[in-house]
Amino acid sequence: MADLRKVLVVWNGATGLPGLSVFYTLAADDVTTNLGTFFTSIKTLFPTGMSWTIPAAGDQISDNSGQLTGGWVGGTAATVTCNGVTKYAAGTGTFVQWGTSIIVNNRRLKGRTFLAPLCNDQYDTDGTILTASVTTMNTALATLVGTGKLRVFHRPPVHTFSGGTSSVITSGVCADKTTSLRTRRA
Repeated sequence: MADLRKVLVVWNGATGLPGLSVFYTLAADDVTTNLGTFFTSIKTLFPTGMSWTIPAAGDQISDNSGQLTGGWVGGTAATVTCNGVTKYAAGTGTFVQWGTSIIVNNRRLKGRTFLAPLCNDQYDTDGTILTASVTTMNTALATLVGTGKLRVFHRPPVHTFSGGTSSVITSGVCADKTTSLRTRRA
C-alpha cells in the first residue's frame, strides 16, 4: 500500500479539448519537471495553439483504496505550447502503452495514455504514424521512464475500497498505430 500523487495534465487549444492525461507517482516523488521535458520533446508533432498544462499541486490517493488521502504541493508548474503545423484531424493520433513488472488477476499490469490530435503531417501514406515521429516519441518516453518515478494505478474493485495496487512503469512504447478518441459531449 502506498500513497500516490495524481498529476492531471490538461490539454487545451484544439477541437474536442479540453482533455486530461492522468499520471501517477509515489507521494514523495515529483515528476512535474520530467513531464515538462517529455511534452517539450514532442510538441512539434502536435498542432500550433494546442498546449499542455502541468500542475504544481494536486490530489494524493491511496493505491489500495483509491480514496483521497490528501494533497500534494511542490511540483514545477509549466505550460508547454505546441508548434507543429496547424492542420489536424480532431481526436486522431496515437497512444503510449505503459508496461510494469507485476501481475494482477493473472494479467500483467499495463496502462495507456492517448496522444491526440497529431498534426496531419505526422502520418505516413499507409495511414500509420511516420517512423521519425514514432522515434521522437519513443526517445522522449525512454527518458521519462528512465526516471523510475511513473506508476500505473490498478483501481480496487467497485465498492470494496481495498485491493488496488500500483507498480513502477518499466517500459513506455509508442507503437506505429493510430487511434481516435470519441467525445461524450453533445
